[in-house]
Amino acid sequence: MVGDDAEGDVAGALDAGLSSALLVRTGKYRPGDETRFDPRPTAVFNDLAGAADWIVARKK
Repeated sequence: MVGDDAEGDVAGALDAGLSSALLVRTGKYRPGDETRFDPRPTAVFNDLAGAADWIVARKK
């Protein structure tokens, strides 16, 4: 899952059982969100392109 809301998107997805949740620093993101909520994001990226590159690299 990829989202810009550390609590609703990322923590929610991980609590629901998804294996990974990526936080992007866009939209609703605020500095420090990556450490503000538990569970924490699997990885953090500046934008969606960075998250997409991470996903593609893991599939190879």
